Amino acid sequence: MQILHFYDDTNTLKLRIDSPDDLYVIQRALNSGDSVEGRSYRRFKSTEGDIGSQKEIEVRISIEKAELDKVSGKLRLTGKILWGRPERYISIASYHTLNIGVGDEVRITKPEWKGYIIKMFKEAEKESRKPRLGIIAMDDEKATVSQAKGYGIEIIAEIRSHLSKRMKMREYEEEKQKYFNEIIKMIGSISASTVIVAGPGFMKNDLEKYIKEKGIKIGKNIVYASASDAERSGIREVMQSPEAMRLLEAEHIKKEFELLNKFMAGLRLNASFSKEEKIRDSIESYEAGAIIVNDDMLNDAKAKELLDLAESHNISIYIFNSDDDAGMQLKGFGGIGSISKRLLAS
Repeated sequence: MQILHFYDDTNTLKLRIDSPDDLYVIQRALNSGDSVEGRSYRRFKSTEGDIGSQKEIEVRISIEKAELDKVSGKLRLTGKILWGRPERYISIASYHTLNIGVGDEVRITKPEWKGYIIKMFKEAEKESRKPRLGIIAMDDEKATVSQAKGYGIEIIAEIRSHLSKRMKMREYEEEKQKYFNEIIKMIGSISASTVIVAGPGFMKNDLEKYIKEKGIKIGKNIVYASASDAERSGIREVMQSPEAMRLLEAEHIKKEFELLNKFMAGLRLNASFSKEEKIRDSIESYEAGAIIVNDDMLNDAKAKELLDLAESHNISIYIFNSDDDAGMQLKGFGGIGSISKRLLAS
């Protein structure tokens, strides 16, 4: 994610989406009544009975619903049209759905930007510079090795197989093992805990079999997937695949569960609190070190009061996805809780 500009006069944040991970952040930050502006398409009928055609538009909608489509890698934002152009293709107050994905620029306008929401975007921008996944696109000719960061794809190396169908069987197998060993070495050097190996044909499957048969320990989580080619385009394809979306989602879930487990342990030790009065007391007494809250609570008046109070006391606020397992468990405790400083330090 890149924060491109903040317009003080309209409370509008302009940003560019650089990875599927950014879509989670936007989904969590949006509330009913916020508006989002971006490029889209709308069917336009020039005459009655005409089947119409898709026209490119710029449109601003008032958000009523935000859904993440993990299959397409798009964030679907639905609401009534507030503004758009060209005007002949726009019907003000009619419903429209913006499909936002990697590479898109959007403008988000809120009545008020809370500090913890701004912080969430800034942290996402900072995180985007770190390697999230290793991705290798390979076939029988070459392997393109990359690190997928939030802002895009960084190509690390290109490995040639030197394989030829004219080789004798023994020579071919020896060259293939050399090829595989070079790829395995590169997997070990990637600065990410998970590496996706993808490509057309069976070469990726042969690599998987080779690693298993040789009992090679790489110290990485390796996921195998399909891709159309072994070029940069194949890597881009993988980055937007359901496999990549699930892996990026798992990172969020892992972080949420770490905090949830501390919260749950603290309930037994009287070091975590879930009732409104207790949470307020822990904030005002500076006992609280962190507040955890579900994203579906961000429009709740009492929850917003507690979050504003926590922000004024410089207490960290972590926003959970209410649809994830950790968020669903937190929902059982009212969707918000505080964790004491002493528990976070342990």
